[in-house]
Amino acid sequence: MSCLRLNLVLQGTRPWRKPFPVLAFHAHFSTSSTAEEGDLYSNLLSKCAKASNLRHGTAIHAKFIKGSVSTSLYLHNHILIMYVKCGELVNAHQLFDEMPHRNVVTWSAIIAGFIQRGFQNEALALFCHMFHDGMVKPNEFTLVSALHACSLHQDLALSYQVYGLIVRLGFELNIFLMNAFLTALIRHGKLVEALEVFEWSTNKDIVSWNAVIAGCLQHSYYNVPGLWLRMNREAVKPDGFTFATVLTGLAALSDLNLGLQVHAQLVKSGHADENCVGNSLVDMYMKNQRLADGFRAFQEMPQRDVSSWTQMAAGCLQCGEPGIALEVIADMRKTGVKPNRFTLATAFNACATLSSWEEGKKLHGLRIKLGTEIDVCVDNALLDMYAKCGSMDAAWTVFQLMNDRSIVSWTTMIMGCAQNGQARKALKIFDEMILEGIEPNYVTFVCLLYACSQGGFIDEGWKYFSSMSNDHGISPGEDHYACMVNLLGRGGHIKEAEELILAMPFKPGMLVWQTLLGACQLHGDIQTGKRAAEHAMNLDKKHPSSYVLLSNIFAGLNNWHGVGDLRELMETSDVKKIPGSSWIQDLR
Repeated sequence: MSCLRLNLVLQGTRPWRKPFPVLAFHAHFSTSSTAEEGDLYSNLLSKCAKASNLRHGTAIHAKFIKGSVSTSLYLHNHILIMYVKCGELVNAHQLFDEMPHRNVVTWSAIIAGFIQRGFQNEALALFCHMFHDGMVKPNEFTLVSALHACSLHQDLALSYQVYGLIVRLGFELNIFLMNAFLTALIRHGKLVEALEVFEWSTNKDIVSWNAVIAGCLQHSYYNVPGLWLRMNREAVKPDGFTFATVLTGLAALSDLNLGLQVHAQLVKSGHADENCVGNSLVDMYMKNQRLADGFRAFQEMPQRDVSSWTQMAAGCLQCGEPGIALEVIADMRKTGVKPNRFTLATAFNACATLSSWEEGKKLHGLRIKLGTEIDVCVDNALLDMYAKCGSMDAAWTVFQLMNDRSIVSWTTMIMGCAQNGQARKALKIFDEMILEGIEPNYVTFVCLLYACSQGGFIDEGWKYFSSMSNDHGISPGEDHYACMVNLLGRGGHIKEAEELILAMPFKPGMLVWQTLLGACQLHGDIQTGKRAAEHAMNLDKKHPSSYVLLSNIFAGLNNWHGVGDLRELMETSDVKKIPGSSWIQDLR
């Protein structure tokens, strides 16, 4: 292990703490017996470790080195623990190497210290050294640390090897070791194996339940409700972490009924005041489109941090209330809570939805003030906001000032240009992106082909469509075919568009047939329109757009009898036309 590496990593991380008197003990030390002296030094070293007081800890160590105090393995371990707790791994490891004798406490302390500072590879190397040395057998604490290191290591086989050693040593019934092994399996994505270990265990505690519920939330949240119900049947008392995890899982599933039951149990449990639990409860209601209940849960939280406010604003946006989302963020700032990058991204998305350029411009000023605290996701949201507000000059300025442009940044600019009458510029941006070595993705090609359809660039559209699979290994999806049908259809190539649909390598969906139907309306092609409408209606008889588009074709040709027949068919099929809506901004 490189001491230089550790010095570089740990430099500047030593916490300063208010000192406490050390010299007051020295007068007593001079007259104390060896046993009393050892107890006093061990107590003092424990206080240094607890307060992370490296200065006084090293002063005591210096007395040992000078021979002023007789040392023992017991005191050596206390010095080692002090260095570990103060984050001085270089000194800790040097002391460890120089110790003439070591016991299981020594090994456990140094291994745990390296893990706590993020050096799991070094910790595992020490554990292997201990095992092969054979002088000291690991105990439960050593093995918990080893499993923790394994959970952070990329090689899952190490976890199985350590667990095999646990079984050989007779510790397989130890609940702490079982929980550590569960965590290691879950962190490596082995949920099935973790659930098997969980089932075999005969002495599960709340940590065991929390581990598997959190694992299901991460890898298979559909299992969360069943685990929660089983936990209640077995009379296991949940804690705050359990409630937060379960509510997050139910939010992902939009399971309001069980969510209401969990909320009722939460009120009785006394964990409702915990911040993470309150945030999860709000999220559950907002994901179920229960805006009023979400606000009520939010207002009942005794403390609200930036995550609470941001989640509430994002929930309002998900519920189709971007104006309220901006009001929540304004209220947050009035209370003195500083917004973070997630808050700003949510605010920009709300402004984009409202096409509120003025509000977005104010928030842009806040983004500039936050400076380096902002990441590329916020700037992407800012780009999208300006593009949807029709201010492509502002979007272009932001884009040029970005130091780190992701594929989302490029794609947003391509779509913004396409939506704002700058289709040719969108194609130029794509070509520039390719020259800079940025690989396009599925969405990039959707936006690019949409730009071609907006500009009527049929040749370019075919070129980019062919390059998807030939040059970039992306198989065209229904969205890409819909863009090509729109491009061909708007250009009057109705027959070619229909042939493209029929040649699709998978069953065409309603989107492409409705796109063709729209092109037929534009050019008055009633025969192709009828075929397209028939295909679309066979896929979804209740979707009103197919009926409306065909009706418009009939109306454009003054075929009022056909219009009447379609309206009658809609009534008998109980198809309702979705009313249009518009945003009206109140400037008072």
